[in-house]
Amino acid sequence: MPLVTCIIPSYNYARYLGAAIDSVLAQTHRDIEVIVVDDGSTDESCDILRGYRDRIRWMSQSNQGVSAARNAGIRESRGEFIGFLDSDDAWHPTKIERQLSLTRDREVGLVHCWVREVDGEGKPLRIVRGGMRGWLLVDHALLRPTVHGGGSGALLRRECLDELGGFNVHLSMSADWDLWRRVMGKYRVELVEEPLLDYRVHAPASHHNTPFREKIKRLKIFEHDVFYAFDAMFSDPASARVRPHKRLAYAKAYSILAASHYSAGLRRDAARYAVNSAVLSAAPLTQYMLGRVRSGIGDLLTRVPDANARIHRSPKT
Repeated sequence: MPLVTCIIPSYNYARYLGAAIDSVLAQTHRDIEVIVVDDGSTDESCDILRGYRDRIRWMSQSNQGVSAARNAGIRESRGEFIGFLDSDDAWHPTKIERQLSLTRDREVGLVHCWVREVDGEGKPLRIVRGGMRGWLLVDHALLRPTVHGGGSGALLRRECLDELGGFNVHLSMSADWDLWRRVMGKYRVELVEEPLLDYRVHAPASHHNTPFREKIKRLKIFEHDVFYAFDAMFSDPASARVRPHKRLAYAKAYSILAASHYSAGLRRDAARYAVNSAVLSAAPLTQYMLGRVRSGIGDLLTRVPDANARIHRSPKT
């Protein structure tokens, strides 16, 4: 029975941290170690961690970001397989058992699963049955939805991390994407078609209440991550088979940046990215616009009263 290490990076999530740890300790696969890396929390996180005594291992560091925290956990880990769990998410009891069942072929470097999204209180919202399996490097490069659940859903073979390195600390939003890309360059991906992860979706701040400077900051981080990760991919010999798709990949990236800037009210930047995308390939923007049209039609249809419902509705007394 292989040893599995679960690494939980945590920053000021004392509210959820205990539930995340408990979900790992409740796994049906019993040969598992839990390493929590507290990334400079200022809440009650350390008090919660002390309560687990020798059932977990934990360490504290100054706030350096989730990638640095995960890498610190990797260095301390002993497992043949490594799983990551954000401290506001939770694993279902059979997650590791089901994922390990798909790792007998040593070509498989990463196994992920379907996801159940929950709200801030843990109430189920929906099941996400997406994700892909196979040799996925080209799909990943073209920004198709290859792996869902971020870091919390993936189980990796330890030798992948030893060979390819851990998370890139120069990336924020795209650190998972970048590591999955490196794994996909040499390994096959498997998928458990069951929702084995509770992925917490926090209520977004109102568009009007989010400070404009904060919007700009997030977009700048996103923009940096996209181009940094793409430049790394196209300069990596292990990603040679995606080079014929370079124009389409950048067109897709530009179209996503155009949409995100447009949503933030930055029309001039959105137009610039849209032009860049169209120059490289018309396909991504066309697909995006068709998607918006379909979404609009769907929203309209949901507002049309149901005639049958009117007929069968009980009259008021």
